Amino acid sequence: YPDDLELAALVAELRETSAEFAERWDDFAVMPGTAGRKTIDSPAVGLVTLDCDVLATLDSDLRIIVYTARPHSEDASKLDLLRVTGRYTTG
Repeated sequence: YPDDLELAALVAELRETSAEFAERWDDFAVMPGTAGRKTIDSPAVGLVTLDCDVLATLDSDLRIIVYTARPHSEDASKLDLLRVTGRYTTG
């Protein structure tokens, strides 16, 4: 997603804080991933449908799962609300 500014910022932050991440990112040692959509029932905001991308490295069992909401969607608004309130669970 070359036009996703938030993803680019996340990658930049990870590269700055983790030499291992930066090295792996530079090697592009990532297997073709799988993608899908998942719906999560949050006690705080109700149903949230997210895009789910799974990235796997070629030489280990490392998997990174990235959940994103479609920009400007109701689901994106729900994620923003969860970030602001910090209410990820009922506890």
